[in-house]
Amino acid sequence: MCFRIYGYLKLVVTCIFLFFITTGLIARQVPHGKPKIGLVLSGGGAKGMAHIGVLKAMEEAGIRPDIIVGTSMGAVIGGLYAIGYNAAELEEILMDADWDLIVSNRVAFNNIAFEEKEYYNRYLLELPIHNKKIAFPSGLIEGQKLSEMLHHYTWPANQFESFDDFPIPFRCVATDVGTGNAVIIDKGYLTNALRSSIAIPTAFTPYELDGRMVVDGGVVNNFPVDIAKEMGAEIVIGVNVGDEDFQDPKLIGSFSGILMQIAMSQSYTKLQENIGNCDIYIKPDLKGNSTASFGRYKEIMQLGEEAGALHLQDFRELADRYGFKSRSRGIGLEVPPIVVDKIEINGNRIFSTSLILSKLAINEGDLVDREDIREGISRVYGINGFKKVDFTLVHLRDNTYTLKIRTVEKSDVLFFSSVYYDNMFSAGLLFNLTARDFVGRSSRTVLIGDVSENPKFRLDHYKYMGDEKKYAFNLRYNYMFQQVPNFSDGRSVDVYINRESQLSVQIISTQSLKQSFSLGAFYQKNKSRSKFNIALPGEVRNASNEFLGLRGLYNRNSLNDRNFPTRGSETILEGVLKTFNKLKINLRDGVDTLYLQANGDRVGIPAEDLNAAISVMNPNPYLSFYFNYVKYFSIGEHTQLIPTLSTAMTFSADGMDKQFDEFYLGGHQRIRFNDTRSWGINYGEILTPNFGKIGLTAQYLPAKNIYVRMGSNLIGLSPHIPLVSTNHLEIIDIYRKGMFLGYGLDASINTHFGPISAGIGSNTKDFHVRGYFSIGFSFNYSDR
Repeated sequence: MCFRIYGYLKLVVTCIFLFFITTGLIARQVPHGKPKIGLVLSGGGAKGMAHIGVLKAMEEAGIRPDIIVGTSMGAVIGGLYAIGYNAAELEEILMDADWDLIVSNRVAFNNIAFEEKEYYNRYLLELPIHNKKIAFPSGLIEGQKLSEMLHHYTWPANQFESFDDFPIPFRCVATDVGTGNAVIIDKGYLTNALRSSIAIPTAFTPYELDGRMVVDGGVVNNFPVDIAKEMGAEIVIGVNVGDEDFQDPKLIGSFSGILMQIAMSQSYTKLQENIGNCDIYIKPDLKGNSTASFGRYKEIMQLGEEAGALHLQDFRELADRYGFKSRSRGIGLEVPPIVVDKIEINGNRIFSTSLILSKLAINEGDLVDREDIREGISRVYGINGFKKVDFTLVHLRDNTYTLKIRTVEKSDVLFFSSVYYDNMFSAGLLFNLTARDFVGRSSRTVLIGDVSENPKFRLDHYKYMGDEKKYAFNLRYNYMFQQVPNFSDGRSVDVYINRESQLSVQIISTQSLKQSFSLGAFYQKNKSRSKFNIALPGEVRNASNEFLGLRGLYNRNSLNDRNFPTRGSETILEGVLKTFNKLKINLRDGVDTLYLQANGDRVGIPAEDLNAAISVMNPNPYLSFYFNYVKYFSIGEHTQLIPTLSTAMTFSADGMDKQFDEFYLGGHQRIRFNDTRSWGINYGEILTPNFGKIGLTAQYLPAKNIYVRMGSNLIGLSPHIPLVSTNHLEIIDIYRKGMFLGYGLDASINTHFGPISAGIGSNTKDFHVRGYFSIGFSFNYSDR
């Protein structure tokens, strides 16, 4: 009996033992529930674009993180992913971004206020003046364009107050400048959080977040695995695009890199521990790319995909083990509009609230989308008097928000300078002194000078008018001393020494970035003489011409750059009524008679009768018309076709013996606003009252900042034709007889010192080859 009981007990114990072993094995093979996956993305500047490749591999395996923590660029990628974008959408976002603009903080030429375009981005130095002393800027970027991009794509997060409410809970890290401690951001306006985390100390200015100044979170925790663990991550996938330890100072290569390594010493102390706490650790091989390699974003994203592919099997095994089958559909790149209930503007002292609101062009109660706000902020920033224009949307109710705009103004007085050289007008030093509100509120006064063999000077004053500031009064005095070669068959035979003074007043429209209308009057006086007494008789000291003019101007300009456009167009339509025309000739001291050749005879005109005789050449009031159009068409990623059409006409019933003001034609430069560039002839080689030009140029960009152009233009010339004595067929015939073809080739490099250009050209009129070379930013309206 005892043996039978013992047998039963033995059987029971054996079954219980086998049950626990079996259930233990099952517990290890088939988990109870799915663990929380934490994704940690490190900082690394441009190298952070590699994170997208790893996200692609995770999506392919069906893994969707439950927590995302990021620093710097890792915060940007992680934050956008957390609000619903998938990897393909993030790749599209980064591919569409203009990284040259974002990291340089420049504004595209077509986003600059029309009245500011003339002086924008044409100097080497921009220095603020405080207390009558020149100050030196920090060299750090405010991050205007970066903030604009973040605002645009974080729009879907506007509805959330806490980052825990995102589709994927999210944290990012910044550093408190005042304490040196980490700031873990878990709520608020997502754009502000991401901009705080990516405020790289040696590149971007500190960012003000909730009343404290913060910089890049990489300073204290560039790979924040510990934060993911604190949020409850049970399995951590970590992607580190930063360094794994201190670098040899001899290999860093730059002073800013050394400062950055010193700044990140606290981060390096916890880095190895954070790496050790990763369940899947990924270190992409970025092949020498640096934090500043934004121009190589395609290569970096491809290297990220290669890193993701290397770990794809790890992701699949993780998905199979826990049954992950997630598919990220994304949220798309379209978003619904919102209602702006209220607008608040802070930080403005120089620029009035009414001026800012007029440029913003958004009213309280308007239904707007993110493009409306981005364009409005661009228009405000395009005034060119702000270091930064930022905004926050504060959710009120339903789809209604308060738009809070924060401005950081530049100094009210700025000094600019640059240098230049070209083979026609030699070298020069350019300076510009710009003062805001120096003469009245909502005004800008510019004093600009060119110290050279051909000195120039300008005083330019703008005053915004009206409650909505949609118009401005402009007073301008312009002086130009210019030694222009006088050409014959493409060769310089003399030099005209011209002095041109002009005083003008006008009203211009200022409400558009792309176009402007102006109406005004001006007084102009020109004096010229012959340097070698070939173009003019030796007895003549100078000849002068003065007149009054009424001018109407329409100018539309959507070009994306002044000197190096690749898209957009420009249209100029100008009509001028010139009256009170007065010609005068001054003889040299001691000369009492001017001798001229007339019909083979030598005729003398006494000095006292000279100007009476010349007065017969004064025209009656006459009208001149000028039109110019240029358009850039892209026919590939690196190639543009550029058609041009120009014409100028002088309308008068006077005969051909009258002396009319003429248009400058030729060359690579635009010294005056209405100069017409032409292939095959030098600047100012042709002065004519009437011409027509049609041309086509091909532009190719073989590498970044290198531009090669080849083109030709057909030009027809005509002397003055009295309106009452000609018919249309006669005019066409005159143009045809003065017609020739110009052609040429040039190449330019866009450098920090300004355009460097070289070109050659010729024409079917004389076939003489002309050369051109220039470097730097000049007084000219454009330098290429």
